[in-house]
Amino acid sequence: MGAVFALFSAWYFWIPKILGLEYNKMLGKVHFWIMFIGVNVKGRMSFFDTRKTAGKRFNHDYKGPGGSPNDNFVMFFDNVEESKRAIYKALRGKSGVYLFINNITKDLYVGSSITLSKRMTSHFYLANSDKATNIVLTKAMRKYKLKNFSLGILEICASDTIVCSDLEQKWMDYYKPRYNVLKVAGSSSGYRHSIDTIKKLKELFKKESHPKYGTTTSPETINAIAQGIKEFYLTRNHPSKGLKGKLSPQYGIGGKSVFCYNQKGEELIFPSINGAKQHFKVRWTLIKKSLDTDQWVDLNGELWIIQSLPRSPRQN
Repeated sequence: MGAVFALFSAWYFWIPKILGLEYNKMLGKVHFWIMFIGVNVKGRMSFFDTRKTAGKRFNHDYKGPGGSPNDNFVMFFDNVEESKRAIYKALRGKSGVYLFINNITKDLYVGSSITLSKRMTSHFYLANSDKATNIVLTKAMRKYKLKNFSLGILEICASDTIVCSDLEQKWMDYYKPRYNVLKVAGSSSGYRHSIDTIKKLKELFKKESHPKYGTTTSPETINAIAQGIKEFYLTRNHPSKGLKGKLSPQYGIGGKSVFCYNQKGEELIFPSINGAKQHFKVRWTLIKKSLDTDQWVDLNGELWIIQSLPRSPRQN
């Protein structure tokens, strides 16, 4: 509106000089005050309307399937354990912000991802795993079981890490979730970046964009860094030191999701081929070659079908 006021000011000043015509100054003043008062009144109304809608959906243009207990959710799944396949199907190829609800304690967790289906696979795998973890949400899921958790999708947005983080922060400020240890979305303090964020960072700082591009580290500096690292671990203990296999923090990170089904209809979900290989204690190539072949594979005396996507309800 500042530009509009400037435009009218120029009009009132130059038009009489250019055309040699005069205008009614009283009507000009009436015009100014009507605009001035109207703009300020409209601005204040917009401000209060924004406050009233705080905590509602901020940036979505998606209207998806699924029930919704209140206006905050784009999609809602009451029982996570029973809705796993529906969740994978509904969130495939989508980015956004989600909310886990503990239906027993009423505690909440807000998260975001540019690949929501992949993130859900990771959450559900960790919840059913015996791998050591310090993640508060995972501990709660193991204690109270997935059947006592609900999942609400708060936002469907562009596949952009910054957009997801901004929306996640708005919802964290609104809900103040107890399970979120970090209070700033995207903060790296005490936080291990997701595989999605790592890929984004690699793209952002590769080649000429890297701050160390074109520089050469001297042998003296390399030796000083190596010595410093040795001294650090002589006096301090790393929480993952000596951990291997399922206990390793690198176990099951990234990769291609694996869904395994036996003849009893039981389902096992892994976040990567390596995760399935570690569980069944077989070769990595056996899992890889058997993926999506729709053939029964003998894994430790039991027949399994291995897929990269979950089964549809009709296949059960």
